[in-house]
Amino acid sequence: MFGFKKMTQMDKLRSLLQRKGGVKSWEIAKALPSVSPHRRLSDLKEQGWTITFKMCPDNKTKIYFGKPPKK
Repeated sequence: MFGFKKMTQMDKLRSLLQRKGGVKSWEIAKALPSVSPHRRLSDLKEQGWTITFKMCPDNKTKIYFGKPPKK
């Protein structure tokens, strides 16, 4: 009715990965109702995205960052 399109899992993940502070692995799991959120990261890599991560100070949690492919 108002032109609102529901975000897909991949849309949500793209949005999270492009945040300035990145996204923690548990945030990905919480946002995506997927059995394998890391598979969604692999799907983006296959689409040409650059996915990087750094470890949190606790040395247990990863923070992921994503860059879309160049057009």
